[in-house]
Amino acid sequence: MRRCASIYNFKGQGPGTGDQSESLEFLIAKTTFLFFCLLTLNFVHAEVLEKTLATVNGEALYQSDYDSNLSNVLDDLKKSNQGGLNAPQTKEIRSKVFQQMVDDMLLLQEAKKLGLKVFAKDVENGVNEVKGRFKKDEEGRPVADADAEKMFQAEIKRQRLTYEDFEERIRKQLLVIKLIDSQIKAKITPPAEPEVKEFFSQLKALMASSATVVESKILPEDRDDALKLAQLLRDRSAERVRARHILIKVLPGASMADKSKALNAVKDIRKQIIEKGEDFAEMAVKHSEDVESKAKGGDLGYFIRGWMVPAFEEAAFGMPVGEVSQPVESEFGYHLIVVEEKRAPTPVRFMEVQEDLTQFLHQRSFQKKLKALVEGLRHKATIKVIQDPGATAEMP
Repeated sequence: MRRCASIYNFKGQGPGTGDQSESLEFLIAKTTFLFFCLLTLNFVHAEVLEKTLATVNGEALYQSDYDSNLSNVLDDLKKSNQGGLNAPQTKEIRSKVFQQMVDDMLLLQEAKKLGLKVFAKDVENGVNEVKGRFKKDEEGRPVADADAEKMFQAEIKRQRLTYEDFEERIRKQLLVIKLIDSQIKAKITPPAEPEVKEFFSQLKALMASSATVVESKILPEDRDDALKLAQLLRDRSAERVRARHILIKVLPGASMADKSKALNAVKDIRKQIIEKGEDFAEMAVKHSEDVESKAKGGDLGYFIRGWMVPAFEEAAFGMPVGEVSQPVESEFGYHLIVVEEKRAPTPVRFMEVQEDLTQFLHQRSFQKKLKALVEGLRHKATIKVIQDPGATAEMP
């Protein structure tokens, strides 16, 4: 699996992603990340006879570039999509990667056309920024300079880049960033407070289900994001509990004998906790068959309604704090539950989300203008597609 630190994570002087510890901030960060993906240009040295997928104003897009870009996108998706991708999803991703490469080239060509320049010092800073990403491992622990350099060189080699190719890629990324800074970023300002308040009111209406998407003033192209934000705000304000559990699994289709054995095991564990004073967390470590939570003493953290299976959720929200439940049957088996804390619903206040929503609206304006710029370049361009990789769902 590819390391988090890679030569594809260069940001240059683009906008920061912010703190991803909260759901709302994460959605904003995700929106910003799409912009960084746009700037993730892959310039692998092409062989003279290499297969050409398309030409953009006479410049070729090569199969090896596409395969490398697709591979990196799929690596990232695999980290967040453990269930894998089906054929239609794979086909859509293949097509989007290809179309993104066309857009990348159009932006680079426009930057050159406008005579934008990048200085050697800027390239050096960009190279150092990327190298710095190898100085920490995936857990954030420091890596020795010599080891970090080795990993950086290995990544360049894996991508079939020379060091000069890599510097050239950074230079071209910086050219695109300069184009976007001059054509878009310098021309937009953060939304004023009345606009943010109006957007917050629209989100609250969606949260309360007192207005449908059609009835709201939200533009059609913004509705999906608005619905997601409304759900995130609803989740943030919802009643929640923090609980531990002990699970004894029952496989689907298990016999009555197997179910009875599991139920008796849960009852015995409960008896040891209630009558003998055994610690719930320690018993979870010893006996629970939920691999993910047992190492934490069965701790599930905080959750809200709709996050757990119905039987488990009904029991957890209906219990007093500190009480050990009777065995609870779910599709996974039998659970013992202890609720450690309950938090009542809390209203979402404008002042608490004002900064986040301001950033979101500002970023959304940025994305719209970037899209308009690319569409304008496409309209004027001569794009000849020789083979569209999106026409097949085959993997590289």
